[in-house]
Amino acid sequence: MLQMFTLKFKCKDIGFDCGFVAKGKRLDEILAQCAMHAQRDHGMKPEDMTEELKNKISANTHRVLF
Repeated sequence: MLQMFTLKFKCKDIGFDCGFVAKGKRLDEILAQCAMHAQRDHGMKPEDMTEELKNKISANTHRVLF
């Protein structure tokens, strides 16, 4: 049986009181969605998307069956 996975990240998993969920096939897709979300919904600037924050997002991105 072939199992299909996707990547999933929840904003609340890194401490935000937020229901945003990013899904994608690759980590770069998740990071791009998170960057747009951070600017739009949290008022962050592009430079606020630091390597530390990207690493937190990466560490809290999980493979899930879809």
